[in-house]
Amino acid sequence: MSSLSSPPPSPSNVDSQKENTNSNTSKGNASSTTSTKGIAGRINYGEWDRVTSDLLNETEQEEEHEKEQTAKALGLDGKYARSEAEAAERIKAKQVKQAKKTLDKYKKRESAVVQQFSNVFLTENAGTEKKIVRVTRDTMEAGKRVLSLDGSTGLTANAKDSTIIVTQDLSHLECSMPANTMQQPKSYEGDVDNGRPDEKPEMRKVFGLIKIFIANMKNCTIVIRSKVISGTIEMNHCDNVIVKVEKDATVATIQLDLCQNCHIQFCDAPSGKNNPHDAMKTLYWGEDTNDRIYHAGVSNTKISLLRDGFVEAETTIDYMKDGATNVGNASPEEYQFITSVVDNELQTEKVVRSGGTTGKTQRPMTERELEEERVKREKAVDMAMDKAIKFVEKGEAKMVEPKEEKTNKQTEEDGAVVEEIYTNQDEIDNILQECEENKARGNEAFGNGEYAQAVLLYTLALDKADELPDDKSRSKLFPCHIVLSNRSASFLKLGEHEKALADATRAVKMEPTYVKASFRKGLALHAMGKYSEALPVLAQAQKLEPKNKQIKQALQFAEVRMNQEMRKRME
Repeated sequence: MSSLSSPPPSPSNVDSQKENTNSNTSKGNASSTTSTKGIAGRINYGEWDRVTSDLLNETEQEEEHEKEQTAKALGLDGKYARSEAEAAERIKAKQVKQAKKTLDKYKKRESAVVQQFSNVFLTENAGTEKKIVRVTRDTMEAGKRVLSLDGSTGLTANAKDSTIIVTQDLSHLECSMPANTMQQPKSYEGDVDNGRPDEKPEMRKVFGLIKIFIANMKNCTIVIRSKVISGTIEMNHCDNVIVKVEKDATVATIQLDLCQNCHIQFCDAPSGKNNPHDAMKTLYWGEDTNDRIYHAGVSNTKISLLRDGFVEAETTIDYMKDGATNVGNASPEEYQFITSVVDNELQTEKVVRSGGTTGKTQRPMTERELEEERVKREKAVDMAMDKAIKFVEKGEAKMVEPKEEKTNKQTEEDGAVVEEIYTNQDEIDNILQECEENKARGNEAFGNGEYAQAVLLYTLALDKADELPDDKSRSKLFPCHIVLSNRSASFLKLGEHEKALADATRAVKMEPTYVKASFRKGLALHAMGKYSEALPVLAQAQKLEPKNKQIKQALQFAEVRMNQEMRKRME
């Protein structure tokens, strides 16, 4: 940039400029950009400084703006990733941030209910120690319902010399929870009303510990006698610890991680599905398929089932001996196993599926369990395939088992018409997939208030379902009664009460125990003013689900309207 120049001031102005300089100095050295008036047409240097400074700032701002626009156009402004690696890192960072946020909320919520005990064998008086420590209601703080035993070491290397007893007294700890959590939930699989907020639930009292955590314990015995509401004990980083689950406890699942030289004993312990107060239906731990021990990185640990003091089954788990290997980035210590009772014996199996891919939570499964599921599915398919060929003759349908294929000529000679032939499972799977997609899209449309579109999509699902085998097999393959009930709800929203009644009636006929279908049939009759017909239908729905407030309210409305109609007729 070229420099700015001007002629020097005249001698007559020297004194004036000196005075101005002294004045500025005495006032605290005012900014040099303060303008001073020129004399006799001479240049105003202060104004030039201000103008120059403004021009420079404007130029710099324009250049910065141009850089930002250029970077944005090239995708270098940070809004978009410049490479796949950077995009992956951003996604990972976002997930970590979200996970940390969720974890912080969980820890905050957990700290409000967790009672932690550490160094329990030591006392405040030096030189004194406890051999037996009992955890009772008196030792638990108010509001604490989760027990955490952490960081305690026994008095000697013998685990039997130091004992912690989680007493039966803790079974009387009082907790509050929604009254309907143990009843049939209001949501029904595939129903369009799922996800809608319910009325504020009534609270009820439950008793016992919610959960037990055992961590960093060493050389001690822990006796569990308390009721555990969740039926779960989590145990990690323990060494030489004996855990006895006794008959008054309710523990179905134990999670073991990175433990060694431990011993888990189920001493007449009830199953997770067992009611400990009903002696006529006693199930011991292991007699239900959900009674299991999940473990990873556990070495030299014994699992024992004891009945009346005698060992009925016993095994030792060790992740390396059981075949743990590196899987991807996971180390052998992270390899998951399940130990459960199979054919009256404790058996340790590898986890081959650790979760679901459909968005629903699924329990970890072993190769044996997956094979059992596959066999069940194949049997169901075989049963459906046996009835997959229909022959219509003389206006009547009859089933013919497909023992051998008939040629077209043989079929013509028999005078029969082949309606549907399924040669492989893939064809049935494709039909089912299309049915499920239309059903899901229909539910989405209903949730968005697009009831006419929902009717169309439900109709497409039902039409496609007609291509499946006969009605008896079809009900096992695809829940047509749910789709009919959902379409009935859509018709109710559109004011098409007759159509709603027809769909609900068909759904009830298909599945009489499906309460939503009965409820919507009653609503349709009520909307049509047929209160006397609606009452028994709604009463049947209430019988199926006695504590459903919506059904109860609809039944009351129908009774009121019927009484009003009767009074009008009498007048």
